[in-house]
Amino acid sequence: MRKKTFSRFLQGAVSMVMVASMLTGCGGSAASTSSSNASAETATTAADNVEYKDTLIVGEYGDSDSLDPQKNVSHDKIERELYEGLLEIDPDTGEFKGCLAESWEHSDDYMTWTFHLRKGVKFASSGKEMTSADVVATFDRLLDKEHPGRYYQNVEFIDTVTAPDDYTVVMTLAHAFGAVEDTLTQACTFILNKDYIDQYGDDMGFDPATIDGTGPYKLVSWDVDEQVVMEASENWWRGEAGTKNLIVKIIPEASSRAMAIETGEVDIIDRPGVDDVSRLESTDGLVVFKKPGYGIHGFQYNCSEGHVTSDTKVRQAIMYAIDKETICQALYGSIGETATHGLVAPQYFGYVDLGVQPYDPEKAKELLAEAGYPNGLDLSVMTYNGYNKGVELAEAIKDYLGKVGINVTIDSVDGATFNASMNGITPDQMSWDMFIMGYGGLGGLDCDGCLRRVFVTSSDGLNTNNYGWYSNARVDELLNGAIVEMDQEKRKEMYKEAQQILYLDDPVAVYFNLRSSIFVMTDKVEGFSMLNLPRRAVSCSASGSLCRRKVNGYYKDFARSWATKRLLRLCCQSAKDRIFQYGRYAAVNRLHTEQG
Repeated sequence: MRKKTFSRFLQGAVSMVMVASMLTGCGGSAASTSSSNASAETATTAADNVEYKDTLIVGEYGDSDSLDPQKNVSHDKIERELYEGLLEIDPDTGEFKGCLAESWEHSDDYMTWTFHLRKGVKFASSGKEMTSADVVATFDRLLDKEHPGRYYQNVEFIDTVTAPDDYTVVMTLAHAFGAVEDTLTQACTFILNKDYIDQYGDDMGFDPATIDGTGPYKLVSWDVDEQVVMEASENWWRGEAGTKNLIVKIIPEASSRAMAIETGEVDIIDRPGVDDVSRLESTDGLVVFKKPGYGIHGFQYNCSEGHVTSDTKVRQAIMYAIDKETICQALYGSIGETATHGLVAPQYFGYVDLGVQPYDPEKAKELLAEAGYPNGLDLSVMTYNGYNKGVELAEAIKDYLGKVGINVTIDSVDGATFNASMNGITPDQMSWDMFIMGYGGLGGLDCDGCLRRVFVTSSDGLNTNNYGWYSNARVDELLNGAIVEMDQEKRKEMYKEAQQILYLDDPVAVYFNLRSSIFVMTDKVEGFSMLNLPRRAVSCSASGSLCRRKVNGYYKDFARSWATKRLLRLCCQSAKDRIFQYGRYAAVNRLHTEQG
């Protein structure tokens, strides 16, 4: 057996994205605390008599559709405060490391994996100790072939998961798989409480009484599309979370989120509107964090029978008819976002730079004629304002397609309708020919996580994962083959060919901007960091206890985390960067220079 506590991460490095200590730290203003019915208690450190609020309020663009990690189709930021998995990715190195598994090893042929669990880990709500029985129950539910869930395809490489004792888990594979560790960082593999699985079954994930994870917070209440209220777990194995109360307010309109941070209703907002960023950057008392992201905006084709977009030539014509670079510059240039050069972000293993999808309106007209539409056609397009400039993007598409004879009707929907349309429906239940979509992986940084699940032919005819019923036999062969190929260079070649087909030859979507990760917060929030982490850690729990909100005086209690020494340096660097605009942060940097 080959033992490891760290495994070399594919690619060896990841690009800069954001970690929001936002969801595990900091506090809230008095006004926002009052408006959310949260307590207005304050905490004071004995060492320096610095007082801190006990509540942090975050403004999010959309709610979760479920807080069951095996079912959720929307963002997983809230889930990552409630649950944890066997493995995670180290924020400094990009390598895999143990989370609920303290260490692990695999056989020489990589077909048997043994995980040694941490002892003393407890679930937040019940206080029950997590054991191997919970891990086995979690994967048995995920691997149930009789009732396959949304993410069954992600883990179908696993044959059995057994427990020789309370703190050992043995996973045997059904076939070779090139991204075992990457998959075990994904939210769908978060460990659930076996007792809750037995008691609530498919009803898990909606009522707070059905939710019990090992994360830093436990769910107190959930008013769907309004707010989520969480309270720090007294059982978290890493130590006390940085802030007692965490409230996530759902504010779909970008302009309303901007107003909320400006008026003090919230302490942090996620995904500010493009038109608001410049103003917020120049507003006293606010700090804007912005880094290149990992996601991509696109409009995906409905390839099901009966839709004009089931024809490859029509899809190519639409692609050629739209000037992606000009649109991206006009809509997103002010925040530094540019047109993507591929259908995955550059930090993913297997990424290929294919350039911007070409713009050639004359070629578009030729392809339409070849497809039997010399006089043009009608096209229905769905968009959702939860995506930055989602409506304006659809309108730009309409303008360009009109120039080649394609008449576009736009349907702008709310978040509930958008989520429902990607949640296991049949082709006759989706009327649109194209629909807006955000693309990115599920947790790790392997192309498998953002290609195979969503583009391999749907086996049951539902769009549970393959949202537009795309089907290409060669793509199926390549993506299914790449994941069982253990030679990483061969995997790259297979992903290269698959991306060429999906992006250009038999396009699955029109791709637009490579998105940035942007958060805005009051300057009273401390401990927020932008680290070298993949998407899975956007709401990183690991750094949670490093973050508190200052009420008066200088922030000096950076804190009480299992990773204090490692993260102090990173947090100090964050504070140091702010000295240039906010001089009082200099005291923070000096305080921790020697420690960091």
